[in-house]
Amino acid sequence: MNVRDIDRGVTMAKNLGYAKAGLLGLLALILAGCGIKTAGLIPDQQTKAPRQISKIVSVMPVEGGRASSFGREAYITNEQFFEALSRTLVDSEVFAGIVASDEADLNLHSEIITVTTEGGISPTYAIVVQYWLVDPATGQEVWRKGINTRHHVEWNEAFAGATRIIRAVEGATKKNLLRLVEELSSAPLN
Repeated sequence: MNVRDIDRGVTMAKNLGYAKAGLLGLLALILAGCGIKTAGLIPDQQTKAPRQISKIVSVMPVEGGRASSFGREAYITNEQFFEALSRTLVDSEVFAGIVASDEADLNLHSEIITVTTEGGISPTYAIVVQYWLVDPATGQEVWRKGINTRHHVEWNEAFAGATRIIRAVEGATKKNLLRLVEELSSAPLN
């Protein structure tokens, strides 16, 4: 082995190191761009609730959510779902008002019970959320509903598989929140 062979080996190792660093950087960029964003969970074309409930509601912290991790199912954090839920309720005007204080007529609780992703070329995402309203003055539960929604994304809707999964997550969550507004509008609350 001569000096030229050693130099060639060192150059190849450096180039390989640069290539690995470049690929890791590209992967990080792709993953950062493909993360679930709260804005994507809020229904796009929200319509006003068919009937407004004459109560002031406080949205309580969400339970059951968790962060996604690379190579695992896609999840929604409690904070993301809380923001999407609050925004949906405000936009729909299903209640006379939404407050962040203790001076509410009702407290809306929610828990993400189940999240499932059926992967593959065309992913389907399902989410089950349990919602319940409590009268803070008495501690009595006045309404409860579990809502199960699914959203399927076709293989040709997005090039990257991660993007298809994110669209499935967003679609199922939007449907869940819209169903909540429908259910509340028809609930015997006043």
